[in-house]
Amino acid sequence: MSNLSALIFVIMLYVFQTASAEEVGTGSGTVVEMMDVENYTYLRLEGRNSWIATTLLPIKIGEKIVYKGGMEMRDFYSKSLDRFFDSIIFVESVSQTGVGDMDSLHRSVSGKHEVDIKSLSKKDAVKSPEPGEITPLPDGMTIGEIVSNAMELNEKSVAFNAKVIKVNLNIVGKNWITLQDGTGQRPNTKLIATSQEMISPGARVTVQGVVRNNVDIGAGYKYKVLLEQATFVLNDETP
Repeated sequence: MSNLSALIFVIMLYVFQTASAEEVGTGSGTVVEMMDVENYTYLRLEGRNSWIATTLLPIKIGEKIVYKGGMEMRDFYSKSLDRFFDSIIFVESVSQTGVGDMDSLHRSVSGKHEVDIKSLSKKDAVKSPEPGEITPLPDGMTIGEIVSNAMELNEKSVAFNAKVIKVNLNIVGKNWITLQDGTGQRPNTKLIATSQEMISPGARVTVQGVVRNNVDIGAGYKYKVLLEQATFVLNDETP
């Protein structure tokens, strides 16, 4: 294999590396390593190579804890720590042995946006919205308008209402979200957004982000239109 072919192969593996997710039950152990990052606490338990993560907690090394539920993420990249975790469990709650529930429900929060991270494991296919199903954002745009006017909107911020169709986690350090709102003509009925936020498939959201044209992510893969730096606010009509 030539050096160029080997390089392209490595890039393709990196670009399409997606963190796999699996729901977990309960577990317990003694804390042997910990890190506090922003609003989260990362814990490694004795005898385990994997980590657990929850909202910021006053836990000390040597203490015994019990965690309940959550979702295991494999090949997870933490931007705050700038490191990959082979396995990390985002737990719903953590309690110190003999103390009781510390009410540490782990959620992904950004401003008014709050989504239970457990819902990211949803496996059922999300149905595309019908025309007229998504109420347009007042003074906003539609996906059909954004795609049709992408050249004029390049590097400009837009806002619109949409439905989350698909979520791919941690591809080259970003979450990739497929959005539809029932507008546009095939094949221009979808808009791909990249974000550091987590959002549930099936959620109805107000989206804001920056339009970029002809984005080349390497290995010959390009996007005609991409919405970057996307943020999400859940709409009241989300099931």
